[in-house]
Amino acid sequence: MKTINRKATEIFLKIVALVKKNNGHIELDNKKGLYMALSAEKIDEIEGFEMYSLAHYKEQNGDLMADPEMCFLLAQNEKDSIVMPYSYRNDFMRIDQIDLFIEDGKIKGIRHEAVAKNVAFANTWLKNIEKQQLI
Repeated sequence: MKTINRKATEIFLKIVALVKKNNGHIELDNKKGLYMALSAEKIDEIEGFEMYSLAHYKEQNGDLMADPEMCFLLAQNEKDSIVMPYSYRNDFMRIDQIDLFIEDGKIKGIRHEAVAKNVAFANTWLKNIEKQQLI
């Protein structure tokens, strides 16, 4: 299973801590409109993993459009944290890719090649989020 790098994991865990502190959802807009706000929320749990969504949204014709949204699996213990992106969505580009197959509440498969591409994007995106939102 391909996971995000150490620096991206540190940033992701800071966001998760804020989400947990704020009843499962936050909106970060620390640069007050200079950059797109970040919406982050805990969306579910499955097989020992917590599931989170991070997204930038824009409005178009009254609809919120993801630009982008990524969902992540998080597994933690006392020593380690593992974070893997499992979906990517960008409404403006008409992309909605889910790389995790779930059946009856269990993970049945992972599209590993697609996850590897999303890991590369997430590593860069999370560093940008850190700078833009002063995390």
